[in-house]
Amino acid sequence: MIDIALMIGVGLLLAVLGPFGTFDARFAYRLIYWIALMLAGYALYKPIMAGALVAAARLHLPKMAGWAAAAILASLPMSVVVWWVGRLGLPLRWPDADQALLLYGNVLVIGGLASLLLWYGQTRRTVAPEPAPSAPPVAAPRPALLDRLPPGFGPDIVALEMEDHYLRVHGAYGSELILLRMRDAVQEVAPLIGAQVHRSWWVARAAVRETHREGRGLRLVLTGGVEARVSRAMVPVLEAEGWW
Repeated sequence: MIDIALMIGVGLLLAVLGPFGTFDARFAYRLIYWIALMLAGYALYKPIMAGALVAAARLHLPKMAGWAAAAILASLPMSVVVWWVGRLGLPLRWPDADQALLLYGNVLVIGGLASLLLWYGQTRRTVAPEPAPSAPPVAAPRPALLDRLPPGFGPDIVALEMEDHYLRVHGAYGSELILLRMRDAVQEVAPLIGAQVHRSWWVARAAVRETHREGRGLRLVLTGGVEARVSRAMVPVLEAEGWW
């Protein structure tokens, strides 16, 4: 549709200018004449131009060479069309060599410019702009609590559980027992989004997989199968925050 709109626009411009002896005709005739020729030319030049550009690519030739070859080749049958349209209502008489050469030259000028316009428009539509360079990824904050754990513990902290004076740190693949108060551990795990759901439990929100009701209480099933108790006072708080 864009190509056809371009051809109609070129036909309208030629109708206004009236080149090659057509200016003496009425504007309505020039309008029909030039728009019809431009659409007919599109039907001839477009497939020939596409084939020539493919051939140029396979032969490792510049695209401009393919465009030039297409314009020269397609102007031959287009010259016949222009000659036939110009003889409508008149006795058919073949042009002599000079007339044929002049006609071919006129057609080559108009057809070449029109095909160049098509080629340029297609190139602008098909060549995607280069993506802007992306900024380097920003590393997520690392919980300081991981520095207290063995290197093989893993990158994820699922939950914290108090066991007497010790703290058990639950991960996706196991747990480790360290000497630390819950209050200090919650501060060191701060970059992670979670909540202290019980006086003995802190839970990472992303680790919650299921919930089990126990009367007015609740248990959270976490990644790795760990189950954490939720105090009655925290149940409505977590529910209001959309934990489940």
